[in-house]
Amino acid sequence: MKLILAFITFIILTSNLKSQVYENAIYEHMEYLRRERIMSEYNPKAYENIGGTPYLNKEFEPGKVYLKSGEVFTGEYRFDLYANQIQFINEGSRYVISYPDKIYKVELNGHTFKYIDYKIDAGIRNGYFITLVEGYYSLYLKKSKRLKDPVPTKPYQQARPAKFLDYKDCYYIKIGDEPAIRVKNMKGIIKISGNLGLDVEDFIKREKIKLSREYDLVKLVNYINSRLLE
Repeated sequence: MKLILAFITFIILTSNLKSQVYENAIYEHMEYLRRERIMSEYNPKAYENIGGTPYLNKEFEPGKVYLKSGEVFTGEYRFDLYANQIQFINEGSRYVISYPDKIYKVELNGHTFKYIDYKIDAGIRNGYFITLVEGYYSLYLKKSKRLKDPVPTKPYQQARPAKFLDYKDCYYIKIGDEPAIRVKNMKGIIKISGNLGLDVEDFIKREKIKLSREYDLVKLVNYINSRLLE
């Protein structure tokens, strides 16, 4: 009887140990994904066993990449929102664009993407944005994903895998060659309008512009650009 109990105890301890090792491996993989977002060659197993999707559209689609040098490449592309990378297929292998700073624009899925610099609290970053308005004042949309940690098995609760979730869409305005600034409120837009501030404020009130409506933001930025031409 003691021998049987000892054997059962060994099985339970071994099972728990394996479970712990497996969970540790999951969290190590999660940390790897958080750190190593820039890959020179696409790894098809990088997002294995993770729910949701990191892509704007999962399937590769026809698109065009325009380089600053003037070259244009037509191929099959997709946008990885989590890693902020454009992936492509070449001779049956999958890759990511390793030098996005050499790109002028990417046309994909009915959108035009630009790789631009933008301000964050900690400084300046670079990333792909969807172009909404181009001019001295340009308006961009930033779409992104976040990675939610897996939930381990608990009493009366099933384990849940890691999952990609949508971040809230963010809008940015870029003035000339300056880093893009996130649109947070109307006061911020009025402030960066410079000498047109009072006129822009009147336009916002007159047209009942709201930040929650993309169409309104497009209308507002187009108006600012039109006033610059007068």
